[in-house]
Amino acid sequence: MLTWNAVAFIAAQFGSRFANSFLTTAVRYELLQVGGVAKFASAQVATQISRCFMQQLAGLLTDNYSLKKLYVLGEALNLLLVLALIPSRSYGGGMALFAVNIGFGLTQAFSQPVSKSMPPAVVAPDALAIVNSWDLTGDKIARNLAPIAFTVVDSVFSFHTAVAFSLVLCVLLVAIKQCLTVSDMPAADSSPSSGGKTHEKKSAAQRVLNVFRQVWEGITSLKNDKLIGVLIMNTLVTNMLVYPLSSVVFPVIFKAIPEGSIEQEGSVLSRAILSLQDMAGIKKSKAWMNYAALVSLGGVIGPFLSSAVVYIIQGLAKGHPERINWIGLNVGILGQILTLLPLILVLSFAQEFSAGSLIFLLFVVWGAMTALNNVTTIYFNAHTQQRLQRSERGRFIANILALFTLANSIGSMCYGYALSLGGLEDDIRHSTHILCAALLLRLVVVIVFRTDAEARETVILRDKKE
Repeated sequence: MLTWNAVAFIAAQFGSRFANSFLTTAVRYELLQVGGVAKFASAQVATQISRCFMQQLAGLLTDNYSLKKLYVLGEALNLLLVLALIPSRSYGGGMALFAVNIGFGLTQAFSQPVSKSMPPAVVAPDALAIVNSWDLTGDKIARNLAPIAFTVVDSVFSFHTAVAFSLVLCVLLVAIKQCLTVSDMPAADSSPSSGGKTHEKKSAAQRVLNVFRQVWEGITSLKNDKLIGVLIMNTLVTNMLVYPLSSVVFPVIFKAIPEGSIEQEGSVLSRAILSLQDMAGIKKSKAWMNYAALVSLGGVIGPFLSSAVVYIIQGLAKGHPERINWIGLNVGILGQILTLLPLILVLSFAQEFSAGSLIFLLFVVWGAMTALNNVTTIYFNAHTQQRLQRSERGRFIANILALFTLANSIGSMCYGYALSLGGLEDDIRHSTHILCAALLLRLVVVIVFRTDAEARETVILRDKKE
């Protein structure tokens, strides 16, 4: 049973992600309307570049200063940006919205290493997997729900009403985060002999060099633990070779489906797909966009399934609670392999299926695969939160976030190149080959993961008194 502190943390995480996505959507839509396409596109590029630097800074601060203060500060910065929205729309125009858009991107980048380092300071070790599970589920729901909520509020009421709603939400979130109980000993305060005077004696040059040294130590921390290295490799496979399918490959396949094919089929599956579209409110102007949105909906359902799997794993580990992370990682990684196989099969025979069957199968497989990916991520997070020291978690998280973003970009470019080599049949074949490479890499990961007895011992939870 989760404590009230854990429930408050999960609620704060969901609310914070919802608020940031709601505000980002509001500013981007308004920027597109006021500033035009050029400013809109430039703002996204500028935000991505600045986020990389902010994540490194946030990781460094997370390792050295109070988690609770940084956690509250991130939300307080969101609150200030909401206040800046009120005059910027009326008086600042496109440039002011451009700056606020980057600001929201930076606050999210700042908050990620902080919030992902929080669970060990908020809940007991045996509750880490549950909290990580709900955190991940809430993140996915909030990201998809927020744009819909803004569209409704903006169309029914007004942009100013959306800003007022955000203001109230941010004030509430600051209050919730301030009330959290956080067991934390920041590195800056952990040395009693220093008396807080060590930093005063350092010159400006020494302080700058110390910052670069700590960032470099954060980068090298990625290779300090062999098992964590294996798990990072597994997640790189997911981000580089699997997730780009949804944004790059599926739209190409769906675009080749003739308009009206689903409606004309009249099969049980086609009727189920049309009903699901109506229930989810998916009404894009072009049919292929509807199909892509529907398959993406499977990715939203996935986190709910992963939460159920986590509770099953909790039950399986009751007799050996110290092995819960080991069991969870095995279920997750083996599940990733088992769900990758039907995805390869569906993609290989994509042209043999009717339109309704193809979309339905991809919806089911993509949902199941997302669920097992989430299970792996949940127990990967639980393991690193137990394994890494308080003084290195922030930089570690900042670096893997940057690594995964880079991997996703490289994977998108690889699939983009594969899709430019011929017709639809060639596109599907080349994409399937890339997925087969992902399957082989996953098999290597699971072999290394299961055969290294020394690394396996690092996953077993030990009493800190031992």
